Amino acid sequence: MMKSRFLSLAAMVALSVMALSFGGCASSAKKGEVLTADDSVAIAKAVNAKLDSIKKASAEEPALPQNIDAAHESFIRAQEMELRGERALANVFWQHAAESDPNSRFLAFKLAEIMAAQGADSVALLQAQRANRLKGRPTAFQLGLLAHLYVKDGRADSARKYFNAALDTSRYQDMTLLYDYSLFLEAVQDGKELVRIYDLLLPQVNYMPTLFQRQLKLLLDQHKDSAVVELFAKGHEATGDKKMLLQMVQGLVFQKRLKEVRAVVDTLTESTPDDESMVVLLMSTLAETDRKAAYELLKKKYIEDGVRTPILANFLGHYEYLFGGLDSAKVHLKYAAENIVDQRVYVTSAYHTLSAIAFKENKPKDAVRYAEKADSVALGGDKAQLALTYGTAAMYGKAYKMLDSLIAVWDKWTPMEGIADSASMKRMAYDVERNRRQFRSVYARILCVEAQEIWQKDIGDSARVKKALALRERADVFYRDLAAKDSADLGIRVLMAMNLERMDRYDEAFAMFDYILGFAEPQVDVAEVQNYYGYTLIDLNRTPEELDKGIALVEKALLQSSKDKVSEPSEAYVDSWAWGLYRKGKFAEALETMKQITSPRFEDDFVYWEHMAAIQEALGMAAEAKASYKKLKKLQPHHPAVKKYFKK
Repeated sequence: MMKSRFLSLAAMVALSVMALSFGGCASSAKKGEVLTADDSVAIAKAVNAKLDSIKKASAEEPALPQNIDAAHESFIRAQEMELRGERALANVFWQHAAESDPNSRFLAFKLAEIMAAQGADSVALLQAQRANRLKGRPTAFQLGLLAHLYVKDGRADSARKYFNAALDTSRYQDMTLLYDYSLFLEAVQDGKELVRIYDLLLPQVNYMPTLFQRQLKLLLDQHKDSAVVELFAKGHEATGDKKMLLQMVQGLVFQKRLKEVRAVVDTLTESTPDDESMVVLLMSTLAETDRKAAYELLKKKYIEDGVRTPILANFLGHYEYLFGGLDSAKVHLKYAAENIVDQRVYVTSAYHTLSAIAFKENKPKDAVRYAEKADSVALGGDKAQLALTYGTAAMYGKAYKMLDSLIAVWDKWTPMEGIADSASMKRMAYDVERNRRQFRSVYARILCVEAQEIWQKDIGDSARVKKALALRERADVFYRDLAAKDSADLGIRVLMAMNLERMDRYDEAFAMFDYILGFAEPQVDVAEVQNYYGYTLIDLNRTPEELDKGIALVEKALLQSSKDKVSEPSEAYVDSWAWGLYRKGKFAEALETMKQITSPRFEDDFVYWEHMAAIQEALGMAAEAKASYKKLKKLQPHHPAVKKYFKK
């Protein structure tokens, strides 16, 4: 009806124009006149006026027939049917409502939704497109429906457009839309946009583990390390999960953002495994450049903040031992050894350090007892350390007997029949060779320990010196064999060079020390090597050049130990430096340097008293020199310096 009326109006306009035109022409033809400018203006006004009236009429009436009452009644009935669960009947009423009010955006989209639910995706898309052209404010649901239908139609660009429009309309608060859009992005493999959407979705699902892992993988694949850290931070803030906080700390450590790690660790006051792991992580990182800072951190967390676990007690005990706090070290290491569960490595190391402390306190029996406990915890796998402890405790017979037995076992080892896996064979062969080397190395070290003990008791007894030399020659055989089989083992070469020096084979020893120090990263205690080599050159005092080289090496040792920031430079290095000053004739400086040595263990060190007596004598301090020589005589009655002094 409306359509026919519209055509009639259009026809009327056309007829009016034609009448005006033909009328003009007829008149012109009849009268022989041409249209004037005023005539053209009049015609245009008439046409425009007619068109305006048509537009006004169209605006006043709907383009399609409406029955608002029927639409409203059907709308109510449709909702009632849905509440009853009668979906099919509800759909009939929804369709009737949409037909009764064809200009309703809501009802048009409802019809598209029903079509989509019935699997008629193509028809649903056409209906949704028509509905979207109707007047009214778009809702997130309507735009989202379009997005879903475009996905099914395979039109990715249009789907993306309407997903974003729907999310903008919902202010990104519609969780279902966010999730559906994320599935679409996964399908089109748009990782960058997917990261953004997951970042919005995760807080709404309380950082659901599966979604969290998806986001984590995306960030890792895109090498967004900082974003990974922020993800764990947000996850922890939302859930309170300490494991997320730990992973955040691990990420910060990886990025060297230690100030932020410190800020987190400073807040920890519980003794949970995660708190423990964070403290250990920061402590270990600090120790790479500043062990004293690591020690201070550990003390604060354990003693002041109450983060107390057996593992942290173990670390604290080791640091206390390193920095001279032997009494507290014993307390913490014993607690660790007795309370650490299922981590034998930590327990074994605790007993090792307790054994070392016992030796420092001149309690060899306790040292052996702790070493035996360590071997027991290691299920017999700590025999090398146990043998070395026996040797250090002067139980040489027991040490050699154990090592002879172990060496014989490993030298006779052959693989079991039936092992064909080449990888397994290689691993076993490596382990066997490692054991063979380890026990031979320990054997040589104990031989040197016994030789040193014999020599120190009385260096003036030629028979004893000869026995000590024989032990060192046996050790040299072991060292040469080990060095020949593994030229890269610089630790063996250090021990070998020291043994050669004790055998007075100086040039061989010095050549090996030079070889070791020639490596950019020798993987040995460089300061110890520098001091030993330097002191030997100073003590020999063969040439001015060697003396200067020895002093320079000791200087480097002092500098290296300061850089390590473990503790104050070793007092043995200070003694070497003082002896170098003495050799250069700087007696007053040498004395002041010797006064820096305060450790009680030097009270029984005959080399210390040898140096102190010589320096005091050079300065004319007769009484002090005599007292020092008396102490030296008590320790070494036949020392050449003692004989020379008292002979005078």
